[in-house]
Amino acid sequence: MKIIISFLLLFILVDCNVSIADDRSRKEAEKMMQGIGMKKALEQSMEQILNVQLQQNPTLKPFKKVMLKFFEKHMSYESLKPELVEIYSNTFTEAELKEINAFYATDVGKKTIEKMPELMGKGAQIGAKRVQDNIQELQKLLKDESERIEKLQDKQSN
Repeated sequence: MKIIISFLLLFILVDCNVSIADDRSRKEAEKMMQGIGMKKALEQSMEQILNVQLQQNPTLKPFKKVMLKFFEKHMSYESLKPELVEIYSNTFTEAELKEINAFYATDVGKKTIEKMPELMGKGAQIGAKRVQDNIQELQKLLKDESERIEKLQDKQSN
């Protein structure tokens, strides 16, 4: 009986330490997200990505407000925060998150935070332009695949 109680106590202590460590990691992850200005970065990135989409598809421009409202509801910092905290706290240890936080407190870290939304926006523009410049190739590939699927379905039905 003493052995069973000892194992139970050991299990409870180990489980308690894991919970404390996880909680500490979550707190460090929250600190990191606040330190990097995740809320502002998400808002800016969302706006820039939407603008790129509207440039690529001008017929959506009348729907910009509706789309922004949708993104604010489902892609806002507040709606994503619990899952983001979980991702960061599961990916990095408390010690690693502390190092990340220390980096973001430096001048280079602050510059990284400041420039990241702009860089992401430029990256999105590059990607959108690359697709647009090669849209005929994509359309041909889609047409060819559609024809291949149609022929395969015809063979299967015969």
